[in-house]
Amino acid sequence: MKWFDRITSIDRRIIYILLTVLVILPFFVNVNIPQKIMPQTQRLFDFIESIPADDKAVMISFDYSPQTMPECHPMAQALLKHCFARGIPVIGLSFDPEAPGLALDALTRVVHEFDSLAMSREDSLIYGVNYVYLGWKSGRIAAQLDMGESISGVYPRDYFGNPIDSLPLMHKVRNYKNIAIVVILASADYPIDWIRYPQTRYGVKVGAGLTAVMAPQYYPFVQTGQVSGLMSGMKGAAEYENLVLAHGYARTLGTAETGMNSQSMIHILIMVFIALGNLGYFFSRRSRKGTK
Repeated sequence: MKWFDRITSIDRRIIYILLTVLVILPFFVNVNIPQKIMPQTQRLFDFIESIPADDKAVMISFDYSPQTMPECHPMAQALLKHCFARGIPVIGLSFDPEAPGLALDALTRVVHEFDSLAMSREDSLIYGVNYVYLGWKSGRIAAQLDMGESISGVYPRDYFGNPIDSLPLMHKVRNYKNIAIVVILASADYPIDWIRYPQTRYGVKVGAGLTAVMAPQYYPFVQTGQVSGLMSGMKGAAEYENLVLAHGYARTLGTAETGMNSQSMIHILIMVFIALGNLGYFFSRRSRKGTK
């Protein structure tokens, strides 16, 4: 069998084995595939970067579910690292009933990472002072509008049952006047409500981290300035992780970068097989013509 016949008849089991190896490899070997930072990701990072430390808080709406955790969870952790490293207080909440457990996991992981490096209590992240998680609330449109007047009126207690007035951070953050930006991390069409209602009525700045299939419909809002920045899918999460690492706000990259390296290697392998298939077809066809 000639060489061009061999490459057009590669055993599919070989292809599957190579795909499996390349999916797993970046989780055990440090593979560095450069990420090009998209403008919408850079805009969100720059906005957070421009917030003065301990001035206004960042509100994060955790609205993703376990099915979309691989895309949205790294976004949450990278965003939290950025805010905490710059001394920006964070207020978390959720309007998706599946999200509270994921929100707490992201907060716990990032807080533990920061506290493991703290030399004193002053260097630690303290619940109620540096961050608060308000929990899940039904009737999101009414809640979003009412928080423009009083957050404590919508959430009299936090997720853990603590009275809002007992949390020092909530003495400073009364309504949207004390919020620099609301970043919605979602796997559904949650950001549009923030744009239509709180932004229109109170001028709330809105950012977003969305799954790859959801993000394109929000690009026009980024262009008009209604969305101040946007992370798009796992790639957007990996881009934000790279920005956080490059600015010294994290020690290592997160899981999104590893996932993107797996995807990139698989895409390269697929392109190689496509090129080999076409090359083999071209030469086999040429050979058949030459024998006639």
